[in-house]
Amino acid sequence: MPDVFKIAEILVSHAVQAHKDEIAIIAYYGSYATGLASPTSDLDIFYIPDDGKAGSLSSQFVFGNLPYDFWPLSWEFAERIANARHNWAIAASLIADAKVLYYRSQKDLDRFNALKARITELMGPNGRKTMIQQALEEFKNTLFQLGQMRLAVDGNDAISMHWAGLKFVNSVANCLALVNQTYFTKAWENNLIQISKMSQKPDGFEDMIKEIITQKDTKRALEVADRLAKEVRKILLSAQFSISEPSDPKDVFKDFYFFIFEYVNKVLSACKRNDVIAAKFSAFQLQEEICQLMNKIENGFYGTNFNMLNEYSEAYEKAGFPDLLKPASKGDLVELARQAQQLDKKAREWLENHSIELNILRNEEELRQFLTQRDPM
Repeated sequence: MPDVFKIAEILVSHAVQAHKDEIAIIAYYGSYATGLASPTSDLDIFYIPDDGKAGSLSSQFVFGNLPYDFWPLSWEFAERIANARHNWAIAASLIADAKVLYYRSQKDLDRFNALKARITELMGPNGRKTMIQQALEEFKNTLFQLGQMRLAVDGNDAISMHWAGLKFVNSVANCLALVNQTYFTKAWENNLIQISKMSQKPDGFEDMIKEIITQKDTKRALEVADRLAKEVRKILLSAQFSISEPSDPKDVFKDFYFFIFEYVNKVLSACKRNDVIAAKFSAFQLQEEICQLMNKIENGFYGTNFNMLNEYSEAYEKAGFPDLLKPASKGDLVELARQAQQLDKKAREWLENHSIELNILRNEEELRQFLTQRDPM
């Protein structure tokens, strides 16, 4: 069996001789870096070049019955990994546990170590908000893969179903790694122990992922995946509430009345010309936007694409604003127009009661005064 570090030495020597001024960092990661290597482990090694440089250095080969991949990692991609923006569960170890074999300058080494420090920060109290937000973002991919599984089942395509199932499980694991502020030192599918140690996970999580991956009945696997997605979403929703920060109405609704005025008129105009589709779109956009802002005041977070509308509409209803969505959904344009006019009236009253300026200007002189007050010349 070859000495993998002897191979690494040859790679580094060649890289320095051929591209010395273009290579900032050369490092290895994986099982050798984490102390988990076995006799059959390969050596994972990357280099960070200057932008657009040393592309020819990339080498993939088999030596001594082991595969080697000496590949380029850009600073930009390394920063995405260190900021939990790319497959955090597995990729974080690539930076966090990497051992540097070569660095061009102290400045380059400091930059690389700063990425390691960023990962450490994200795993501590100050990183909780960022990690939860990234988990909510990753859940979009979870649902996409669940949709792919459903399409495959509907098409009676078992192979595509199993492949989508593997990607679904990978995304779920990534969501949970993010919300638990941890990462895997080995690929998660090779070490379920890492998953079992996460404090925030659905009951029976390990059994569910095993069934999704191994279940021959694709419909049954889809049912389990659907249940798992819902359970993970509950965890993420709770985490979202845990990082909420309620805001002052004046900060949230500053300069917002123009939007209400604009969209109320869009709704009324669409109703007048009997345009059901335009009226519905405008009504939903108007009410949803106000729901987001009211929820930020009441519950501390804006509604996002992660959320169902009813998860951030309570504060809107509590304020007594009229419901545009029911008549809009039914196509009742007469009632929708009436409710839109009521909303404009109620919104003005609410804003004024909270000492929020409407910025309704009556003449050019008021416009000049308004601009000067905001931006003195």
